Amino acid sequence: MKRTFRPQPFLGVAMALAAVFWLSVLAFLVVNPSVPLETFASTAFFVILFVASVFYYVRTAILVDGDKITYRGMVREVRLSFKDIQKLKVLPGPITLYTVHAGRHTFSFSSFFQRHKELVELLRDRAPLR
Repeated sequence: MKRTFRPQPFLGVAMALAAVFWLSVLAFLVVNPSVPLETFASTAFFVILFVASVFYYVRTAILVDGDKITYRGMVREVRLSFKDIQKLKVLPGPITLYTVHAGRHTFSFSSFFQRHKELVELLRDRAPLR
């Protein structure tokens, strides 16, 4: 059975709304010729930042398929067997952070992932953690 764990949808929606806001600010600035170049540059920075954030939240996922786990981030993909996972570090707090170690490969996720506790239980059940 294939399971997919993704970040909470509200995060991607919030980033998309921010991107739309900054795109509208940029459109407003374009029709206003008296705006300094630095203002265009800073607005373009925010547009790029929030559009990149949307791509991050759309692409990021952790897929569990049989005895394999795949972390798919914005720019990299790590596919591991559960038997390769050596350690799971948990940093509790208001936002819990998890780091999975498998030799040279590591990936992290947080409690902002949907069903993150279910994912942690899968890791604890299937991986030979030290």
